[in-house]
Amino acid sequence: MSSDNLKIRKGILFVLIGAFLISFSPVMVSMSDLQPTVSAFYRVFIGSIFLIFVIFLNRSLYINSFSVNPYLILAGIFFALDLWFWHRSILYIGPGMSTLIANFQIFIIPLMSFFIFSMTPNKYQIIAIVLGISGLYLTLGYGGSIDNENIKLGFMFGIMTALAYSAYILSLKKNNIEASYEISPLISLFYVSFISALILFIVMKIEGVSMAINDSSNLYSMLAYGIICHVFGWYMIILGLKTVTATTAGIILISQPIFSLFWDYLFFSRHTTSIEIIGIAVVIIAMIICVSSESYDEIRGSN
Repeated sequence: MSSDNLKIRKGILFVLIGAFLISFSPVMVSMSDLQPTVSAFYRVFIGSIFLIFVIFLNRSLYINSFSVNPYLILAGIFFALDLWFWHRSILYIGPGMSTLIANFQIFIIPLMSFFIFSMTPNKYQIIAIVLGISGLYLTLGYGGSIDNENIKLGFMFGIMTALAYSAYILSLKKNNIEASYEISPLISLFYVSFISALILFIVMKIEGVSMAINDSSNLYSMLAYGIICHVFGWYMIILGLKTVTATTAGIILISQPIFSLFWDYLFFSRHTTSIEIIGIAVVIIAMIICVSSESYDEIRGSN
């Protein structure tokens, strides 16, 4: 195996590990009783504090890495929007359907990549996209019994989540391409987290919600949410984005709701149907097709 192919495979593995870690996010949120915007804020705020501590301990390694690329600022804005829209979608149509709609990013990223990176998805990626979204549909299904107005609002917020999520992924990719020097993934994640936390703090003040963490259970959930799910999860994803295409990363990231479904079953005794199991298998097949279609020429073409 060539060193280039090894880098690609490592990048794919990093993104998959990141998807696995961030899949615990709904578990942490479900274990707390905080308002949606508040839990979103603590995710990135605690993540920022943890990252400052890590960077300070290793400051000699990052002494020349603190310049801010405009695409990092954009990534922070889009990530804040992603979190805000996603939590609102959950309120109206539940975690299953909201996660399904949010993962429409597998359609949006190839379209954005075509205009931003001049990259046309190959036929295998197109097949993987169709299979992936079909698998997600089978796995996650519809939300609970809710009225039509809620469905409309939830769908709208879900689509906005997918758009913001896609823009976030592509901003990170564009940052990797345009930077005149290599930016540490930790530094990138710190800027994204800090900017997102600042935006969500302002939103909380506008909404007038309480920021209080009133018991140890909420505190532990938010610490795990901010450090394990956010910092370690997105660190691995950002690391992987250095060597895999945005389209492939987007499709691999649809494994997140599949993992989340398993945690729902394991921790909250969620009933899993045979249709959902079939959906999981379809998603795995889609991921294999997409990963198998990845080539080094595509990676170099995007860089």
